[in-house]
Amino acid sequence: MLYFVLKSLHIISDIVWVGGMLVNAFVIAMVPPTIRTGVIAAVRPFDRRITTVAEGGAWLFGIILAIWYGWYETGWFGFKFLIVVMLSALHGMQAAWLRRMEADPHLDPPAFVRVGMPIVLVSVVAIVLLAVVKPF
Repeated sequence: MLYFVLKSLHIISDIVWVGGMLVNAFVIAMVPPTIRTGVIAAVRPFDRRITTVAEGGAWLFGIILAIWYGWYETGWFGFKFLIVVMLSALHGMQAAWLRRMEADPHLDPPAFVRVGMPIVLVSVVAIVLLAVVKPF
């Protein structure tokens, strides 16, 4: 029973975290400078209060599951862990660029941050496949 509760909390945290990252990616890449400050002012509190907390929950519940069930020794988990570290770094860069772009709406972030949407989506597909199939 505890396994299913932890797994559910992990998946819920993942969904909220990824949703917040996709919102950030959309705002960074698609919102024109003329309305950027107002949109970012509305998005940043959500990112701090919801997306970042969900990221912490994903990490917490994921690490608990990995340790309690011995997945940290498997190859698929190592690869999944690497992808999650990359997503965490991308989220940090998104938050930093949202802060900078709110202060100066005409700033353009680097390409890696601007193409956050496909990076997040491809990463999620890879993570789900690794966690479900456990290929190695």
